[in-house]
Amino acid sequence: MDELSRWPELLPLIASAAWCHGPASPLLPAAFEPVLMAYGRSFSPFLLALVATVVSVGMESINYLGYGYLLRRPHLYQVRHASARLTRLFARSPFLMCFLVAATPLPDWSARVLGVFARYSPRRYLLAFALGRVPKFWLLATVGSQLQLSKPLLLALVIGSVLVALASVGRKRLVPGNPA
Repeated sequence: MDELSRWPELLPLIASAAWCHGPASPLLPAAFEPVLMAYGRSFSPFLLALVATVVSVGMESINYLGYGYLLRRPHLYQVRHASARLTRLFARSPFLMCFLVAATPLPDWSARVLGVFARYSPRRYLLAFALGRVPKFWLLATVGSQLQLSKPLLLALVIGSVLVALASVGRKRLVPGNPA
């Protein structure tokens, strides 16, 4: 059966990509990767990479606008001022930084924040994310197709990723002297 005729089976992947790369992504640092690996067991890695990239870049455009709106608020002046040095470093090579963040396990929210602060071109920002995510997603789907990990193990990886992120956030709030 032709893979494209099975597109309804990709709807959960599309929803997962949107959720994991949307505004909630800082709380879901590695939740999408096991999902992509699971789909790699039954779909072409290249098709999965393209679909996941299109959805995640669409969400990045929403994130870029949302972060921009929030981070330019007057009451966040201190945050902008405190990150001015980091923003200048980012501005030296913003395309490369966005590409590397998209292509590696580095947290992508950092590029969102710095891209907004540096007023980096949204088109170039999205292009860098697209070019970085295609090979990353292809590799993950290929690994999934080769390893054929069990669904319970993949689900455990997703849940573990979310729990680690939530524990990290909770720890920062509970430890005295740690700014929340």
